[in-house]
Amino acid sequence: MKIPKEMHAWQDQIKVASQILFDRIGRRPKVAMFLGTGHGEIAGRLENKEVVLLQEYPEFPEDLGDKSLVFGTLSGMDVVVGEAPLAPYLGVTGMALSFPVRVCREMGAEILVLTAGAASFKPGSKRGDLGVVEDHLNFTNLNPLVGKQNPLLGPRFPDMTWPYDPKLLEESQSLAERIGFELHEGVFAAIQGPSLPTRAEYRFLRQSGADFVGMSTVPEVIAAVHAGLRVLALVGITQVIDPKKPRPTDLEEMVDAADLAAPRMAILLTNLIEKIAENEKGPAPLRVAEGPSDASEN
Repeated sequence: MKIPKEMHAWQDQIKVASQILFDRIGRRPKVAMFLGTGHGEIAGRLENKEVVLLQEYPEFPEDLGDKSLVFGTLSGMDVVVGEAPLAPYLGVTGMALSFPVRVCREMGAEILVLTAGAASFKPGSKRGDLGVVEDHLNFTNLNPLVGKQNPLLGPRFPDMTWPYDPKLLEESQSLAERIGFELHEGVFAAIQGPSLPTRAEYRFLRQSGADFVGMSTVPEVIAAVHAGLRVLALVGITQVIDPKKPRPTDLEEMVDAADLAAPRMAILLTNLIEKIAENEKGPAPLRVAEGPSDASEN
């Protein structure tokens, strides 16, 4: 099959961008993390840290704006940490949204971890709690694979039966239990935004099977599965929704809840990286959160 020139050009752009980053950093990250909740906490824990501003390189799409990648080591493992995934409501293209995922894969990443804030329908969940995504519903109107197939990047119809790696999900649940906090498991519904759902939309989302609702993450997951990455997605619960009695959203409360979730997210991710590293170099001691981190009641 003859592959169009523009497809070669897109693949070449990914390869060039990844080579530029490797030439600057000199390391190939095994784990890529695009983080909303807990970004600052994790970036601050990295050793041998180097920050790369993507706008400095024309090889990266302009839609990425002032996003950055932070390269470093965590528990001796090479990782890269990016800021929160691009939200579809920003009007970005599927190609731009998937570009960082594909560049990290080209550099050698095998695992992609995503975190985001989300509303929760889960009984017993509280603001500041954490959740782990076991499946998703895509209501963003954005799929990064739409358009002509590029066989250089992956198959035309990637299987999405298990988009979230069962082993990573199981390890995250086990680590949260050992650390001492609950990790709510559920289905994540990604909506386009930026307007928040109406009362009827909340009821629809819940009846559709959603446990969490947010405005990002799923398009990157689709690109990651297409590229052959193992994926884990975690959410910091910013509000708890009763579909029968929804109340207006307090944005300050959402920010406060994200701040509550961030330390727990950071300690969970740190232990997860240590667990991954353990498979290569032997066991590491369990880390626990420093000081009280009780989440406030909804």
